Amino acid sequence: MNVLFGHPALRRLLVLKLRGGVRRQVRKMRTWKGAILTLLGVGLFVLWIGSILVHVFLGSGDDGQARSSPSIVALAALLLTALSLSSAFFYRGLFLPKEEIERLFSAPLKRSDLIRYRLFINVFRSALGALVLSLIAVRRLPHPLFGFLGVFLAVETLPVVNQFVAILAGGLEARFVQRLRFVRGFVWTLAIGGIAVIVPLFVFDGSAPGEVPVFGSLLAVLKPMDGDASVHPALVVLTAPFEPWIRVAMAPDAATFLPWFAGCVLFWFLLVELTVRLPVDFRETSLATSASVAAKIQRARRGGGAASGSVSRRISAYRIPWLFGRGPAGAIAWRKTGAIVRKAKGTLIVSTLVLVFVTALTSVSGIGPENEQQDFAPVMIATLGTLYLCAGLRFDFRDELERMEVIKAWPLSARRLFLAMLLPEVVLVSVLIVTAILLRALAVSEFGPTTVGIAAVVPLTVLAWVALDNAVFLLSPVRFVPGQDGALQNAGRGMVMMLLRLVLLAVVGAVGGGAGIGSYMLATNVAGAGPNVGLAAAFAALLGALLLVDVGLIFLGGHFFNRFDVARDRG
Repeated sequence: MNVLFGHPALRRLLVLKLRGGVRRQVRKMRTWKGAILTLLGVGLFVLWIGSILVHVFLGSGDDGQARSSPSIVALAALLLTALSLSSAFFYRGLFLPKEEIERLFSAPLKRSDLIRYRLFINVFRSALGALVLSLIAVRRLPHPLFGFLGVFLAVETLPVVNQFVAILAGGLEARFVQRLRFVRGFVWTLAIGGIAVIVPLFVFDGSAPGEVPVFGSLLAVLKPMDGDASVHPALVVLTAPFEPWIRVAMAPDAATFLPWFAGCVLFWFLLVELTVRLPVDFRETSLATSASVAAKIQRARRGGGAASGSVSRRISAYRIPWLFGRGPAGAIAWRKTGAIVRKAKGTLIVSTLVLVFVTALTSVSGIGPENEQQDFAPVMIATLGTLYLCAGLRFDFRDELERMEVIKAWPLSARRLFLAMLLPEVVLVSVLIVTAILLRALAVSEFGPTTVGIAAVVPLTVLAWVALDNAVFLLSPVRFVPGQDGALQNAGRGMVMMLLRLVLLAVVGAVGGGAGIGSYMLATNVAGAGPNVGLAAAFAALLGALLLVDVGLIFLGGHFFNRFDVARDRG
């Protein structure tokens, strides 16, 4: 029993931690807000899983067969492994929470027992993600059951590989620090490059290469044709270690599945035993890793996304320009601009890469009819850019929860302060999205009135998005802490926010559509102007409706800021 599951005291600790997590979840549901958000989160998750199961068991039988390809599965395995190993170089040694690491290191426990304890936690936490990913993947694999088991086992092997590499990295850190940094950079480069290649392969699987000329030609090199196993030599070398799991996931029958599945299970047990017996003293690096993670969690309690990052020492010496004037509101915006410049370097790089990828994807995809594709691409860039950037940057009230008593004392009206807090983030997101839209238009020679109109709408839309998020946050603040137990409440909260955004979109559509139609009719029928003038009047009415909504949200945010009680922190 001890060989498989570790020391009895650690098993008891796992049981107590599980009970504590359940009690915290139940305690959160005692309030009406916690109960509603939890039920919404559970309902959303059940509906999502149910839709996947319905598609798997009631969908067309040849859908997965038509979309499956060993080379694509191999690329997906390569990407997942690269992403997993990238975290191993940041969490070196054996990660244990700050509140228990010193007690466990001083307890009379074997090193192998501590590693088994952590491995069990990592594998248990990965089970839900492995379940969801397996259910999604079976739609593209030849046999649903074999594909599910193969993907599930492969994903559950990654935490063991990650822990093995983390312990080795901690042991080699003192002697090969520079090489370790190089390897970490190489892994991140491989992961980002994999995203740029694999996502288009999953979205456009080459079934209609004529619609996707760029990725269709790439698939012609990587994808085996008619059972031919010859693929690009580089792909063969990079994905050779994943061959057993690929054969398990792609097995068409039991005779092919069982031997490879048994081999993968045996490898999992052998890798676990090898990991727990590594002759590496990881105590010092584990203490440093635990302290670093605790500091990140503490910063995350004051905000989320890039706002919870640490200040770059090199960039902190840069002079921050006063872009929004030198008055009280400009000073607040200057302070937020400095936080973005000093903390969001990595997030901005990743966000730029994501926008470049989305822009390239919309430029070569055949989404929608040919006469609608030109109008759809800028809308897709604006929508995905707003959704991703606003969720990641959060340099607004969401990173100021610990300083609200100071902010409430600033000599500025609530509405101006609310707007000044949001302005730098809104301007940054708008500039990135508009730049992507205009660069795409220049690249594909589609620089027309529609592109200009969408680019003009982006700043007002981003302001409405961020203002709504912050108004709801001031009404009901919450701390988004990594690994917290309120994940279901956060899922429910996200669902509520999406419903509020849909309501806001409906209001803008109703007001803006009505005003636009009225303006068009007045311009064409009453004033006798041409259709182009009527369209310009309708667009101006739409901008006016968006501006009216933004002003209303700023007034609402100022009202919620005024009624925010720092003595009753409900986050």
